[in-house]
Amino acid sequence: MFLLFRKEFHDLLRSGRKRQTIRFWARPYVKPGSRMRTPRLGSFLITAIEEIDPAALTLDDARLDGFDSLEALREKLIELYGSLTPPDRRCFKLTFEFLGEQNPGATL
Repeated sequence: MFLLFRKEFHDLLRSGRKRQTIRFWARPYVKPGSRMRTPRLGSFLITAIEEIDPAALTLDDARLDGFDSLEALREKLIELYGSLTPPDRRCFKLTFEFLGEQNPGATL
């Protein structure tokens, strides 16, 4: 199964600075223990998923997500989803471990 990230986040993911992602989904698509892949990047192990109120995001959440400030995280979420409360979507916080780079010769 795939967990997609924009290329702008790939270096943060490889370095381990980004260990969490906020997703707005109709329902949870992963569960703890799931192994996910991102094309041209590598594999991830989902360690936790939690449904949250996006208004409850903290500076710690922003830092785990690779951002220097809570405002920067909120701005990116609005850019990606159009709102911090997109219609018919619930907010999920996914925590993960980057397991390593994809074999350059492998296809997904």
